[in-house]
Amino acid sequence: MKRSHRTRARRSALAVTAFLLVAVTACGDDGDEEPSLLDGTVHIGAAFDQPGFSLHANHTDRGFEVDLAAHLGKELGFTVRFQDVPTGRREQELDQGAATLVIATYSITPAREKEVDFVGPYLNTQQGFLVRKNYNKIKKEKDVQDKLICTVEGSTSARADLPPRTTIREEADFSTCVSKLQQGNVDAVFTDEALLYGYVEQQKRSKVPLKVVPDVAFGLTNRYGIGLQKGHTEDCEKLLAAVRDYLNEEWANDIKTQLPALVDTYPGDWQNRFKPDTGDLNTYSSCKAPE
Repeated sequence: MKRSHRTRARRSALAVTAFLLVAVTACGDDGDEEPSLLDGTVHIGAAFDQPGFSLHANHTDRGFEVDLAAHLGKELGFTVRFQDVPTGRREQELDQGAATLVIATYSITPAREKEVDFVGPYLNTQQGFLVRKNYNKIKKEKDVQDKLICTVEGSTSARADLPPRTTIREEADFSTCVSKLQQGNVDAVFTDEALLYGYVEQQKRSKVPLKVVPDVAFGLTNRYGIGLQKGHTEDCEKLLAAVRDYLNEEWANDIKTQLPALVDTYPGDWQNRFKPDTGDLNTYSSCKAPE
């Protein structure tokens, strides 16, 4: 009886071991598929201090990129939760999983595409100069020589090829640059033209109103994309479809609502300047629309 009991025990142990091996193997097969990033609450890295695009203050979120994120959440069935992400840490936040997506005037560039995937563009813009409204010493490109220009570390503007003898001061965020501009500590703020119009609108009733220098631009067109961790092809494709819908359905109304100074500056032409063609999505996104 004892021997039979031990035999049954050994057989039971072998059966359990075999079951566990099958289960582990099955789990391993499922684990080859990347889990979706777009379930439940999605943490979106944003720039909290960019009026017109992404301004988070007094428990209120508003701006063009806030509207875009809301559209994505509604379309794809997730809850949006914003968190502030410094410009220079966007790639690290995605790589470490601290942010699920980054929607923060994040230009698609070859260098960044080596570290993260992109969906976009959802807006195109050249780079320009923000100055005090009564300041008229910059009227053409070469006038920025011998001027002190403020921009943000880690941005595409910080790496732009400005004329010789231009002095660049890099700050952690554009709000700091704008404050220094209004205080007279710098001559201009240099970044994407579309972004500058948010500050024009925000400061139009302040003691030191601002303007974007007309017809003065540098560098290539910047194309804003949604950043996500590499390798999530299905999520990328879902976002791509949702951004295409956004461009067709809600983009124009949200720009008019959130960036009225931009619209007023280019009446009749603002969509040609700033709205991407939906065909650009397949060109610049890390994934392509399914056939």
